[in-house]
Amino acid sequence: RRSLCSRGMPITAPAPATPREQPLTCEVARIDILHVSKIDQIEHAFSARLFIQLILRGGQHDAALLEGFNEPAPEFSLRPSATWLLHQFHFPNALRLEFAERKVTKMGADDLHMILRVDGTFLQHFQLHDFPYDSQTLQVHLSSHCANEGVAPVRFKWSPFTVKLQRPTHFALKDVWELDKPVRLDLETLNPSPGRTYPVRNLG
Repeated sequence: RRSLCSRGMPITAPAPATPREQPLTCEVARIDILHVSKIDQIEHAFSARLFIQLILRGGQHDAALLEGFNEPAPEFSLRPSATWLLHQFHFPNALRLEFAERKVTKMGADDLHMILRVDGTFLQHFQLHDFPYDSQTLQVHLSSHCANEGVAPVRFKWSPFTVKLQRPTHFALKDVWELDKPVRLDLETLNPSPGRTYPVRNLG
């Protein structure tokens, strides 16, 4: 599409944005469980504070990812920004959630890091057959509002050799519960409606 400026010089308008050909890969770099409290077997819920760090490799060389850097209300486009993608992360099993920190940072000369620090109460189905000597797995589900079938899908990636998983260093309920299993990650797919699936990263 061409137009003329006031001096009659031809100007070519930029081509409209088109969706990326491949899903954006969000590499899980670090998950710290900073605090766990209020494990409630009656309500089937627990409270936790988490720090999550994800990497967009080479993100500093993608102009679309740098658009609206850390704006409080990023706008959607067919090639969405890292800030917009960050705001699409959510926790499907959260009953209550507060974002203490949510930002994109530049690391080194190439990568973009997406940072989430959250406080929440999470729904968890407890197995109480062996109560009061029961063993429970507490899980936090991290997902994205970007559907796999949509125009801006994302996928989670992680490696057990590179990701850092930190258990609580200060466990307020240690006089009642004992932490006896390492933190692990699992990948699932959420299918809330026909034709729409979403990636889910389970931390437990």
